[in-house]
Amino acid sequence: MSLGCGGDTKTEAERRTFSVSMTSLPPTAPNEHGWTITPEAVQVSVGTVRFFEGRVLLSRAPRFHWYSLIGGTANAHPGHYVPGDALGEVLKVQTVDLLAGGAVLGDANAVTGSYGSLELTLATPTAATDMQNVLGGHQVHVRGTASHTAGATVHFDATVDLPKAIEGVRFEREMKQEPGAVSIAVDLGKWLSRIDFATVSLPDAAGVSTFPADSQAQNALVRGVEDTSAYVVTWVEGAAQ
Repeated sequence: MSLGCGGDTKTEAERRTFSVSMTSLPPTAPNEHGWTITPEAVQVSVGTVRFFEGRVLLSRAPRFHWYSLIGGTANAHPGHYVPGDALGEVLKVQTVDLLAGGAVLGDANAVTGSYGSLELTLATPTAATDMQNVLGGHQVHVRGTASHTAGATVHFDATVDLPKAIEGVRFEREMKQEPGAVSIAVDLGKWLSRIDFATVSLPDAAGVSTFPADSQAQNALVRGVEDTSAYVVTWVEGAAQ
């Protein structure tokens, strides 16, 4: 990747680095189907993180489209996003335990400039990056308990693998040489917001249900992980670079 290359506007860009970390935000309310979810294990294999100049333009879409407003949050129409010039990247694959305070993903090799978005790649873990095999070869692993207002309780264990990067995550900042770091907070409530746990498998001998490949639950979890609004990216002033 060539950082900050292009026209004359990039001639004054300066090299810099900043730390990038990932943490999580817990669910705070029942999801769309009335399930209160308590995550007990959430691990993700994070690959390359790239920062771009292009800004994510949000627009209200017709309700009958998949990108319509969900829960009051506008999702970006994919045709409205152009990444533009690349301004920074973290090239590292590691397993992050989101319920254990998260982790530092690495230092971004970057340049100063006008940042508008980032791209997050989930990677297939290896024995070297997932030494305890908590992911079982998958990119995302979520285990927990879901309780419904009607009285049902489901103990679940699910995984996700995405075929492509999560593009167009909003991060707008004029980046100079100021000290600080980037924090990516995964909103677990949005990851799990669409799931109807009534569609999971029957519990196994240990009382745990999984998400069948063609089930509403699996499709909803994939959509949640793909949702760019589930990733809250902030600049932490003064943090160690």
